[in-house]
Amino acid sequence: MGILSEAAGGPAAAAVRDKTGDDYKALIKTFAGAVDGKSRKASKRKRSVLYDILEGVSDPVLRTRIGILLAELESARGQITALRHLASQHAVVYLDGPDTATCSDVLTPPFDLAQQERNVLERAIAPATLMHWGWVAEPNGWLKTDTGQVVYPAGYITAIQKVLGR
Repeated sequence: MGILSEAAGGPAAAAVRDKTGDDYKALIKTFAGAVDGKSRKASKRKRSVLYDILEGVSDPVLRTRIGILLAELESARGQITALRHLASQHAVVYLDGPDTATCSDVLTPPFDLAQQERNVLERAIAPATLMHWGWVAEPNGWLKTDTGQVVYPAGYITAIQKVLGR
């Protein structure tokens, strides 16, 4: 709808999607209702079993603590998935600590990056990309949203910079 509007000299698609585009959305919805148009159905989000666990807890302090533990569990699951992905690429993952691995074992990749791969990595940490998603890069490599939610933990930005040779 925004593309058609922009072509006719109206607001652009981005203006309709933004927070300030609520008036445009209401106008589109009203017009669709007047001409018996169909609006998109909102996709139903699959509820996690973890939230069902929280429903049974009435004490707010205990509920908060359990919620934090469940969030850490979800994070750990994501890290395990990432480790499985690394393991499928024949990477060596040292879990004992820094004493068992030397830096040369960990930092020297067994491959050369193609220019397209370098461009993709540079775009991933480009200021324009971060600004587009509302992300903030911190000096230690954390990547967070503007509200403080962690997108990627410490080392994300610095790891990509090392791979790129910066």
